[in-house]
Amino acid sequence: MPAAPLSVAEAAARLGVNQARVRAMIAAGLLDAVKVGGRWLVSLESIDRRKDDARPAGRPFNPNQAWGLLMTAAGERPDWLSPWERSRIQRRMRERGLVALAPRLRRRAVLHRLQAHPSDLERIENDGNAVRTGISAAAELGIDLMAPGQAEVYAQDAIMQRLTRRYALQPSQRPNLLVRCVAELWPFEKGCRVAPAPVVGVDLLDSDDARTRRAGERLLEQVEAQWST
Repeated sequence: MPAAPLSVAEAAARLGVNQARVRAMIAAGLLDAVKVGGRWLVSLESIDRRKDDARPAGRPFNPNQAWGLLMTAAGERPDWLSPWERSRIQRRMRERGLVALAPRLRRRAVLHRLQAHPSDLERIENDGNAVRTGISAAAELGIDLMAPGQAEVYAQDAIMQRLTRRYALQPSQRPNLLVRCVAELWPFEKGCRVAPAPVVGVDLLDSDDARTRRAGERLLEQVEAQWST
């Protein structure tokens, strides 16, 4: 049985931050919360999951920088970055590695934790405008992870709204669907159905499940090993 949710003030005290920071984390999808009677109630599980995020080691990258780093790691050329920015990103990857930089990439998308009817999950995964990632992309990348009854995709804002209406998606503290919503820059090529390995690895690293996080670390380490060959 999940623990009782906490108020914004209680969440701030647990995280060691001010209430404005908690509200910003809710808005960014970093904390699971529901609004009841005009007050936010925050999931205790998500507070425990984000304790380290309240004290990040380094400033978060903006969305363009975050996607530039991930696509560079995937061997692509992010043309929205200047040559100087691409060079700087490559240097950071060599010096720090993707696993260490992952906490600074959270602004790449807003995470929505949702409940969908189980019969709709496959249709959502295979929607032509969504890109499978995380647990939904594991098998295609040769990762030995199984999570029946769960799905994880990227979608643009307009697609997210369409999916929400079509499948009656609802926010949930015990979600079976994760939608990572990209507001502006869409980094995936037309027709892309599965996110590149660095993106999948970073998304797996965000999981609540320890085994899934370890799989994400191993995938990112494999990507890093390819740079040195």
